[in-house]
Amino acid sequence: MKPLFKVPLKFGLIGAVINIAMFFVQHWTGSNPLMEMRVFDFFIIPVFIFFGIKEYRDTFNQGLMEFWQGMTVGFFIYGSIAVLYSIFLWIALQFADPDMLQSYITESLNVIKENKDLLTEEMGAESYQSSYDEVSKTTALDLATDSLVKKAGIGFLLTSVLSTVLKKQPKKIRLGR
Repeated sequence: MKPLFKVPLKFGLIGAVINIAMFFVQHWTGSNPLMEMRVFDFFIIPVFIFFGIKEYRDTFNQGLMEFWQGMTVGFFIYGSIAVLYSIFLWIALQFADPDMLQSYITESLNVIKENKDLLTEEMGAESYQSSYDEVSKTTALDLATDSLVKKAGIGFLLTSVLSTVLKKQPKKIRLGR
């Protein structure tokens, strides 16, 4: 397998396993991982993208890297993390612990109810009721898809920045005057 795919798949798999492990840790400590996991996206995804791009550049590409190479490596890293975690999340909520989904819906509806006056003032009564109804109908697939989209969005933005920062091109020799 070429390093352009080998490195990101390694970092993507490890990142997904860590995300899944954090899910279990939060679940076992009594927290609802559905409410808390997004915080870890801002730590796990950037670390794995950074070190994955850096390893590709330094170890397999003689310290050189084009922007597109960094984007490709980063895409496969955050894509792997996002897809694998989302599949895990869907399976966990659909089959392993459906009560967790219901707990998430209940907690979310309580937050909406507690802030009803503020939300109605900002959004209007119809929008508030529409939001309430949508949260009531949340499915495991909805949460898995939401996780996938948010991880991919975070990953894309960070990959763009890190690919630019870590980009190194060969120095051009100028034949002088």
